[in-house]
Amino acid sequence: MRISSSQFHDSTIRNIQDSSAKYSQLSVQMATNKRITRPSDDPLGSVLVLRLNSELTSLAQYGQNMELVTYTLRQQETQLSSINNLLFSLQELTTAAADASYGEAELKAMGNEMAVLMPGIVDLLNAKDGNGNYLFAGSEIDKQPFITDLAGTYSYQGDALVRKVSVAENTLVDANIVGSDLVPGATFLNDLKDYVALLQAPPAAGVGTESRDMMVKLTEMLANTTSAITKIGGIVSSLEALEFTNSDISLFTENLRNDLSVVHYPSAYIEMNNALAAYESTLKVYSSVSQLSLFRQL
Repeated sequence: MRISSSQFHDSTIRNIQDSSAKYSQLSVQMATNKRITRPSDDPLGSVLVLRLNSELTSLAQYGQNMELVTYTLRQQETQLSSINNLLFSLQELTTAAADASYGEAELKAMGNEMAVLMPGIVDLLNAKDGNGNYLFAGSEIDKQPFITDLAGTYSYQGDALVRKVSVAENTLVDANIVGSDLVPGATFLNDLKDYVALLQAPPAAGVGTESRDMMVKLTEMLANTTSAITKIGGIVSSLEALEFTNSDISLFTENLRNDLSVVHYPSAYIEMNNALAAYESTLKVYSSVSQLSLFRQL
């Protein structure tokens, strides 16, 4: 088959351009350490890398979410543990007050001691985090959850919203404990306030019945706070386990992405030399053949 000069010229130029483009592509890949510098380098690989990058971004966000949830819950756990310590002290005093052998002076002294402990519980329920947000106010983080009116009656000003935070695909966890679950309607605080006032001015018949009633309410309050602490412990433990799992998935995903996108230098170096050799060889052949008189006449 006869090949015209124009066909030879076009074919050789294409070969030279292809070799030059391949050499340039490999040079850029080795300089940037990226096997895929544009989608056309590897269309399927480009799509996979985008998906893997998206997965890594999601895993990083899950990690940040877990850190924030753990931080908030740990702060709440600290406040609740302190509340429990005060409740135990109140239980001891209330148990003693139920004993009919104590006189008016002793009951007043117990009432005065309880009057010091009670504000501590209120302060802990109104605790803030490091950013100045109220811990137990639900979503109303800028509102003090437990307040008193002019008559000294306590009420809850937060809401009952338990925030749900995504920590893995299709996995949400509770991110906070709300005050309305700890002290429904602020009833316990009002009952405790009235009981303290009774001890500070005890009737002649004593406070046995009232003390036994208060012991029941203290037990209920302790059940609420202890249940919340247990819930926090369960969530934090599950987050710690999930963090290890996400870390393993993240490492696997990152390695897979690197296998697809990072240059394998030995192979790339060989390919680049081959491309350069093909370019130089084609250019030399073209230069030699194009000077033949027969070639010029065809």
